[in-house]
Amino acid sequence: MNKRIEEFKRYLENHTFDSGDSGCKTVLDQLYRAYAESHEDDPPGIREGFKELESFLEVLPLDDNNSVFNLCCRICVAYEHKAFVDGLKYGFQLMKELK
Repeated sequence: MNKRIEEFKRYLENHTFDSGDSGCKTVLDQLYRAYAESHEDDPPGIREGFKELESFLEVLPLDDNNSVFNLCCRICVAYEHKAFVDGLKYGFQLMKELK
């Protein structure tokens, strides 16, 4: 079995992954993209949070409003991505521990 694993590792080293999408460098990137795109609507808690954010932003000039809103969205997306990747890592670690 170890011989097959070593052969597979060599194969992967010599045949790099190409998703055909410059935004997805890894399989994990593709999994995250599929996950993120599968959400049609935000859950109620997120919708309520955006309404509350908008009430704070409406007093700002439009450019400042857009800057703050976009920053908030980038932070949310980064956190969502981290949580997704961490969840997969924790799941994998749990599977290893349960062997």
